Amino acid sequence: MGIFLYENFNTKSTSKGPLHLLVIVYGVQRSHLATKMSSNEALQRVYIWALPRTMATALVKCLSYIDDIQIVYEPCVSAYNYGPDANVEQKARLAKFIEKASANKMVSENAFDDSTCTYEWVKQQLEADYPGKKILLAKDQANNIMHAKYNMLPSGFRYAFLIRHPYRVWLSFKSMMAKVLNIDINAVSLVDLLKVTNQPDAFEMQYNLLSYVKENLDPNVVVIDADDLQSNPSSILRQFCQGVGIPYNDSLLKWPGDRDIMKTWKMSRISLQGNYLENEGGFYEVALKSTQFLPAKPLPLRSELPKDIQEVADKSVESYDKMREMCLKP
Repeated sequence: MGIFLYENFNTKSTSKGPLHLLVIVYGVQRSHLATKMSSNEALQRVYIWALPRTMATALVKCLSYIDDIQIVYEPCVSAYNYGPDANVEQKARLAKFIEKASANKMVSENAFDDSTCTYEWVKQQLEADYPGKKILLAKDQANNIMHAKYNMLPSGFRYAFLIRHPYRVWLSFKSMMAKVLNIDINAVSLVDLLKVTNQPDAFEMQYNLLSYVKENLDPNVVVIDADDLQSNPSSILRQFCQGVGIPYNDSLLKWPGDRDIMKTWKMSRISLQGNYLENEGGFYEVALKSTQFLPAKPLPLRSELPKDIQEVADKSVESYDKMREMCLKP
């Protein structure tokens, strides 16, 4: 998930305001859950594109237990926010966070230097060889790659998109932001939050990216809905793995509740260091504690949503519905 600046909000809270949680450390042991992969010569490359609050981190955590897999976590998010190609306004919003995160001396052999993280560099890294690995799985946010950068998408990948109903996404997003910013959820509008976080057209951006990928890179792109994944994980996971060419085993339906598997992920050094700041965190709390996919609660009616959620969701539903038509069926 991307990083967001909170200084624009007038709050009386004395909290430091957690910004971002994704913990990566060292030394994970493969458990009995690890899935064995039959020998094959080529590195299978898979790219998952999601939006915030679509359960993508939980899905990546689940898939991390496949043997001989390398996870690359949100490299384009890093290019968009921190690297030389970063959106100038967005980088200015993040200046205080970057300064604070950079002061943290947490290091990891899996972290990469943000000063080199351009979209071209990301493409080169994803198209590189990974000796000893049989699967390369990257996960990114569709709202962090502009149309002008589509030519930077790597070749040789199977592509997948994870979607979720806008009602769920925006309810969860606002609730999460209120929590990590330590503000009253009723004291700020989702519309204003999205202006600050620079992603008001997230669903449209995801649909546009999906359309481009389907036409130019992978005509058999796999699309899954988080609700279907929650309600029927065995069927959806099996179809997903088959669709992108990676091994499936029922052991993937449950995984350890700790965060140790994330020690093996490759990600931005600023993101890594930021996620180790004291009292920071909150974005990935549920995903980090998860042990399986559980059925979702009933989808709320539009009339039950707060007005600001209705306003944003109404602009998202059309793109969601178009992607929903392409989804795997439970």
